[in-house]
Amino acid sequence: MKYLCIHGHFYQPPRENAWLDMIEQQDSAAPFHDWNERICAECYGPNALARLLDGQQNLIQLTNNYSRISFNFGPTLLSWMEKQEPEVYYAILEADKISQTRFGGHGSAIAQVYNHIILPLANARDKETQIKWGIADFTKRFGRQPEALWLAETACDTPTLCALADAGMKFVILAPGQCARVRKIGAEKWEEVGAAVDPKRAYQCNLPNGKQIALFFYDGPISQGIAFSDTLSSGEKLASRLLGAYNHSEEAQLMHIATDGETYGHHQKFADMSLAYCLKKVEETPDVNLTVYGEFLEKYPPQYEAQIVENSSWSCCHGVERWRADCGCNSGRAGWHQKWRAPLRAALDFVRDELIKTFETVGKEYFKDPWAARNDYVDLMSDRSLNAQHCFFLKHATEKAWNDRAGALMLLEMQKNALFMYTSCGWFFDEISGIETVQIMQYACRALELNKRLTGNDLEPAFVEKLAAAPSNIKELKNGARVYERYVKPQTTPIEKLALEHIITLMADETTNPHRAFSCEVLSFAPRKLTAPHARLWAGEIALKSTVTLVEQKFCFAVFRRGAAEFTCAVQPHDGTDPSGWLNELETLFNAQKYEEVHAVIVKHLVHVYTVSSMINDVRRKVMQSTFRKMDEQTDVSFSKLFEAQYPVVRALQVIGAPVPPAFIPVAEFVLAEDIKAEIRAADINIGSLEELMEDVKALGLNIAPRVNDVVTDKVTNLAFAFARNPEKTSAAMKLVELLNYAEIFGFKPDTVKAQEFVFLGIENLGETAKNKDLVRALARKLKIAL
Repeated sequence: MKYLCIHGHFYQPPRENAWLDMIEQQDSAAPFHDWNERICAECYGPNALARLLDGQQNLIQLTNNYSRISFNFGPTLLSWMEKQEPEVYYAILEADKISQTRFGGHGSAIAQVYNHIILPLANARDKETQIKWGIADFTKRFGRQPEALWLAETACDTPTLCALADAGMKFVILAPGQCARVRKIGAEKWEEVGAAVDPKRAYQCNLPNGKQIALFFYDGPISQGIAFSDTLSSGEKLASRLLGAYNHSEEAQLMHIATDGETYGHHQKFADMSLAYCLKKVEETPDVNLTVYGEFLEKYPPQYEAQIVENSSWSCCHGVERWRADCGCNSGRAGWHQKWRAPLRAALDFVRDELIKTFETVGKEYFKDPWAARNDYVDLMSDRSLNAQHCFFLKHATEKAWNDRAGALMLLEMQKNALFMYTSCGWFFDEISGIETVQIMQYACRALELNKRLTGNDLEPAFVEKLAAAPSNIKELKNGARVYERYVKPQTTPIEKLALEHIITLMADETTNPHRAFSCEVLSFAPRKLTAPHARLWAGEIALKSTVTLVEQKFCFAVFRRGAAEFTCAVQPHDGTDPSGWLNELETLFNAQKYEEVHAVIVKHLVHVYTVSSMINDVRRKVMQSTFRKMDEQTDVSFSKLFEAQYPVVRALQVIGAPVPPAFIPVAEFVLAEDIKAEIRAADINIGSLEELMEDVKALGLNIAPRVNDVVTDKVTNLAFAFARNPEKTSAAMKLVELLNYAEIFGFKPDTVKAQEFVFLGIENLGETAKNKDLVRALARKLKIAL
């Protein structure tokens, strides 16, 4: 029998700000907010609803790729996805349920080491916690126990295999180069095969703890070809490559590959569609069956045993040196070294070992068994509700922890950040100032801050001193200490700064939830709000409570804005005295427009002063956007007056052969595009008005499509969604066909991918008679859907 299994390792490193519990806006991911959002749009979402096309490029099927492959998702990525992209998240969970019916009760999903640390380099307790967290998170999300756990970078050694077997894992997926030797079970002589191991079998590994675990060594050449060649340029090519790999053996053969899941859509555009076509092709091949590892292992237990290469991985030919040494493995920047890797790991090991002392000495005052409490902390990391906290404290807390929950939770957060600082991506790339390395240093910074709050012992100077031994490739940055001071320290967000960032966000966008300030609940907020031409002042009191550590604090604050970007932002802990005196003084001075004195009073009474430029990117963007909105409003008024005055003159001159004046073109494009966008956004588009506007566009020879396409896309998508919700109702379909017709006539080019998906799903829910109605057929033609 021939079997085929495609494994996708879907993972992004944790990117959340260690204080705010949210990902900051990442400009490099534009036009998306951050890289998680971008990769979700390019890969994770499309694979949940992969499109199959016919020879005329018409959509014939939408399929969930995850239900037909083996996959793992990083727990921190799923945590983000659950909040930010719930439709994709639940499609992934549903795929695992569907796959269990397809693969004899075995699900497509397997677990993953929690935050992708290199387990052979971890100490025994960290190894245990990472495995327990990965399994617990999987079980909570997928509603079943995992059969296996993906190892970060497939990095492996015998103690790691023992830990996996102790945790009940049945198998592990490794690279062929991680195999040392094999032999038939019962035979005495080992065969030293190395990377030439036959990947089409399962292998048994006998462990020194008396247990066993199965090993699957994926097909290396084909996996490499998929990741780094044009194999995914078509589904036909992928299927041909995979189906051509079998031999004539009568033994059951498992052809299986493993690659980064992001290959299917992010690294290679449209590869999600190639994968979908390949899976369909395999399903249509009579002598080959799609499977997952658990099903194959149940049907065909290992007949051979294998031993691994100790301290090996799939992405470092030197073993695991990429995560601790200048081994030569890098991402390709010519002339750069990675001499910083060893000193960075030494600095983090110093932090880890010092925090162990804190956790064991202080922790035993708060927990019956501190390490058992850490192992179970994953339950609170995914559920901060009062009920979850109560259950956790019932199991682990001493009387002191019940009386000081904040202290107990700070200890656990300290340990969480001490684990997150070992995320493998911090060492993977070329330079210590890269965003991935800065991110893990940020977790170390947060862990050190919590340790200082708990013990009064400031370990940061010693940590920075050790970072100074980590040389940067960038002359200006010099070393890790300077990188830390330049890129990590400005990201620290004490709770008083967080309060100001929330207030500034509210000032810029009052649709912001006033009751939630990033990772904090707003317990009370009593601002005085004063407004004058070109000036605003909010001042008063605010109280916050961290949803993570339960720390509560009340502050006095003032945020004074003059013009577009001149801010005075200050805050200080509330000392219990009545602030009405200086608040009244501020109000009097503001109303008298004595703005210099307003600034002076603020900095006199509030000790912590912050600049807007020191705020996180999201806050600064809110400030910019509020300014841009006002500028757009002013531009609209000014340009509209100019247009109304000059348009008749321009048209009259055109009659006698005059060209459109170059200075008038941007005015006309702005005004007509804004009017067209307003018309398209209306609940019912006035086609007559739209035609008149487009006549003006045509007469002036303008190209306003780039300004309008996004609005047309939104309208098309919304109408398609309305159709999908109630496909029997014709109104949405009629509006959608009409809009698509006019978009074509006017030269608009909306992105119709989401609309196509919605309409396809709507048509699927119609009966055969309804599908044949002229309106439905016209809609299908417009969106290239095969009926």
